[in-house]
Amino acid sequence: MIRRAELADHAWIIATGAEAYHDLGDYTLILPSWLEQPGVLAWIDHDAQGRGRGFAMLGFYLDEPSANPSGPTQVIADLLALAVLPSFQRRGIGSNLLHHVIEVAERVAPSSHIATLRLTVAETNTGAQRLYARNGFRVIDGSATYDRGQKALRMARPLSQRPGTA
Repeated sequence: MIRRAELADHAWIIATGAEAYHDLGDYTLILPSWLEQPGVLAWIDHDAQGRGRGFAMLGFYLDEPSANPSGPTQVIADLLALAVLPSFQRRGIGSNLLHHVIEVAERVAPSSHIATLRLTVAETNTGAQRLYARNGFRVIDGSATYDRGQKALRMARPLSQRPGTA
């Protein structure tokens, strides 16, 4: 079951993310800063006893003006993090969390004029890359890096335009 994360869940999200992303940087610093941002939403997948199995974080923010100096400011949707505890991997939890994030992004896309959902994934994380590719994400930049210099891929997928939206 997926539910919106609450303030009381932040410690669990930070610990889980730090474990999942230990080779990418110090996520005990990165995740709290994301969770504090007003445009960041987080969800937890939990079992029937309420124990967390995985989480996802989706951020909405304004693109840097330098990205399109003559055009309107663009709202960006970014899948900031998706992690599943190792003992629960390969059970569809990551897919369910990803589908939930896509659904939320598509629901707000028309009114917020968001055309794309983006993410960054470690170049070595081929399992996640396959999951993202199966869900419509394509590599848009193969030269990204994480804090510790590990190579990463930026991927994106278009968000559906509902009838009557442009």
